[in-house]
Amino acid sequence: MTHKQLNRGVAAAIFIAAEAVYLSTMAPTLSFWDCGEVIATSRTLGIPHPPGAPLYLLFGHLFSLLPTFGDIGARINFFSTLLSSGTIMLTYLIIVRLITIARNSKPGEWNLPDRIAAYGGAAVGALALAFSDSFWFNAVETSLWAASSFLTATVFWMMLCWYEEDPAPGSERWLLAVMYMIGLSIGVHLLSLLALFSLVLLYYFKKYPVTLKSFSLMVLFSLGLFFLIYRGIIKELPVLFVHTSWWGLGFLIALLVIGIHFSHRKRMVLPNLALLSVLLLILGYTSYLLIFVRAHAGPPINENDPSTLQAFFSYVNREQYGSWPLWPRQWSPEPLHQYFYRFYSGDWDFFFRYQLDRMYLRYFGWQFIGRSAPIEGAVTDWSQLWGLPLLAGLYGAVSHFRRNWKMGLVVATLFAMTGVILVVYLNQPEPQPRERDYSYVGSFFAFALWIGIGIESLWAAISKALENAESRNRTIIASLAVLAGFGAINVRMLMANYRTHDRSGNYVAWDWAWNMLQSCDKDAILFTNGDNDTFPLWYLQEVERIRTDVRVVNLSLANTGWYLLQLKHDSPRGAKPVELKVSDADLEAITYVPVDSVDVAVPAGAEQRRLFDDARRSGVTLPAAPSDSLRWRIRPGLSYQGETFLRPQDIAIYMIVIDNYGKRPIYFALTVDPSEMIGLDRNLRLDGLVYRVVPLKSGSAHDFADPGTLYGNLFGTYRYRNTGNLAVNIDETSVNLLGNYPPLFGRLALDLAGAPDGSVRVPDGSGRLVARQRGALAGEVLDRYAALFPLERYPVSPRLAATLASLRISGGAKQKAYPYIEYLEILASRTDVRKEPELYLLLAQVYREAGEARKSQAVLNDLKRALPELRERLDSLMQ
Repeated sequence: MTHKQLNRGVAAAIFIAAEAVYLSTMAPTLSFWDCGEVIATSRTLGIPHPPGAPLYLLFGHLFSLLPTFGDIGARINFFSTLLSSGTIMLTYLIIVRLITIARNSKPGEWNLPDRIAAYGGAAVGALALAFSDSFWFNAVETSLWAASSFLTATVFWMMLCWYEEDPAPGSERWLLAVMYMIGLSIGVHLLSLLALFSLVLLYYFKKYPVTLKSFSLMVLFSLGLFFLIYRGIIKELPVLFVHTSWWGLGFLIALLVIGIHFSHRKRMVLPNLALLSVLLLILGYTSYLLIFVRAHAGPPINENDPSTLQAFFSYVNREQYGSWPLWPRQWSPEPLHQYFYRFYSGDWDFFFRYQLDRMYLRYFGWQFIGRSAPIEGAVTDWSQLWGLPLLAGLYGAVSHFRRNWKMGLVVATLFAMTGVILVVYLNQPEPQPRERDYSYVGSFFAFALWIGIGIESLWAAISKALENAESRNRTIIASLAVLAGFGAINVRMLMANYRTHDRSGNYVAWDWAWNMLQSCDKDAILFTNGDNDTFPLWYLQEVERIRTDVRVVNLSLANTGWYLLQLKHDSPRGAKPVELKVSDADLEAITYVPVDSVDVAVPAGAEQRRLFDDARRSGVTLPAAPSDSLRWRIRPGLSYQGETFLRPQDIAIYMIVIDNYGKRPIYFALTVDPSEMIGLDRNLRLDGLVYRVVPLKSGSAHDFADPGTLYGNLFGTYRYRNTGNLAVNIDETSVNLLGNYPPLFGRLALDLAGAPDGSVRVPDGSGRLVARQRGALAGEVLDRYAALFPLERYPVSPRLAATLASLRISGGAKQKAYPYIEYLEILASRTDVRKEPELYLLLAQVYREAGEARKSQAVLNDLKRALPELRERLDSLMQ
């Protein structure tokens, strides 16, 4: 077989192998963070948050229409797996080309051992990227980073194709294709633009002798080209659009076409190539017109509403995110960031210890050394991968520079630009809302190239000592070298990362959204907090068309006038607009307002009667008489220099409650912090994953619950697919959000056990109300909780664990209390009495309730010795 046939065959096998792994671990529906938003806007061709990804939306929309999976989210997840497998295939092809250049020989001249080393080494490098932590994570969910990585690899591969063909006639088509792909990639992410410096360097090495002068000019040219594309086209082309509308864009394209025609007629090769490149770049960039056109259609998800030229310019240029300097590194004036800056001696210390070490080198270590655990804050763990991928990559980098320093520098430039240089540019403050490892996948891709070269270079070093050996022996040793790399690197990475990246049974985001929406009455208004309690709801409403009557009000977006105007005027999928009596001009100009606390009253309307009806239905007595009005004291959400302010989101809550309360139900998501509720946190009823705003005062947000409503949601309405199945991997974000359920079960059980001999009416499996003994029902609640949320996976607070143990003991199920007692013992073993005295006191109390008097007294004695000043108080508590 020829090299081309073998190479393509191995590339296809690599693609199939990667795709098989990704399909087996693919998320079966949406995941948390941006996935729900991207899937929803792909399906509906809506407008996601700036800067958008129009090219991805188009392809995502296409895949959402293909009947590959029943779940729409899975269809677009499948798109990500194909893109990622394509990237792995391209990585293999790139490594083979780099090896070919390093050997300075034609592949057709290679003997069998050399072929095995080249193809095998390239396969090891490609699969190292496939099974790396961050790349694999992006590959099995809807992710812009999967598409961005594919485009980056495509651009790099095309440039190597040009390098191989030049100066043959027609080789320029690869350069034009590269510029068009870069233009297209802008419609996904700007990562591919960072590859531009490597591409210019490759062109320079091919066309010009290396001198100090020529190299300096090349650096200046690459910087100029980068700023031409980034500032001149990406940033300034929308300015032309704003000031001249469509005719300005048409005029520019016409000028380019005329210039191309003229330079072609005059045989001006370089000007013709440059003009064609600019034209193709702009044509690729025009995918952004989708955003402008679709914004005019007014889709239900229309973030920032870029339907005017000025709004479109702001959207494309990411103006809502502001700007940041390259220096100083400790630049943010935010109080939270200022607090963390205090732990560093200065800008350089912050840069090296936090931005470089924690926010890049740690992520790099996750990929090629090992990750200690699939949790936020995980450190590098050498016991996971034994550092073998790192060593292979470092050996490959050194060998690459020794054999062909020019190509080594090309890869190193890509590695640096998408790694350390990106760290410098981003200038991230501490803390970040989530891990940012996905930002550096371009750097991990570049290092994977060196892993492949490292395996092949190992054979190259061995082969020198085997020059006189028989061909058969050389073939065996080459095969063993590749197999050793495959086993020690690829197999080990697959074993270490498969479990933590397998999301094949994870339905948490879908069920979370379902449970939250179904908790609300018809035509409800639901206040949510951020990405993870909003985007999954958008997915269910826009993609699955479930509970489209509920108006989701995201408090982060409520700080903007455009969003409030949409709430006021739009009726997405037939939902009622949110009544806002304030003028459109005032909404558009919403801003911070200085104010002190003020008392407010709103007629309760049907809400008062609803409380009576729910209590009567459940057969319980309300803790107090509901008021005929909702009364509360507004608590400003911001304090600055001794003055308190209502933020725009605070004003939005106030206006929505004032204008809508009593006319339609109003809820807060359980994930909204009570401090964000402008004082309404004492006027809530806990219904499950939502709080209902009620005209009845309580001590705190969790104090008041209707047992019939809460039981009906937890037992009849909510879905918990695979939450209790320990064989199914649940990622950290999902586990953290699922941690909201145990307190709900505990709260319900505590309420029921308060009067164990009494009765309460709750819905059965068919929805019919039946009377049940409260004590027996409390036991069923705790049994269901234990089955759905085992302690091995879902840790709880010591107080909740102690409460659950006490409920089990008082309910006559002492044996079922021991898992919680053991849990408290484990927590106590990890700390000491002085640091966590409350934990030890809880343990002593539970021991006593369980009849373990000796153990209880031993813990109390430890407490008294450590804290003698609390001796009398401890004695009184344990009486």
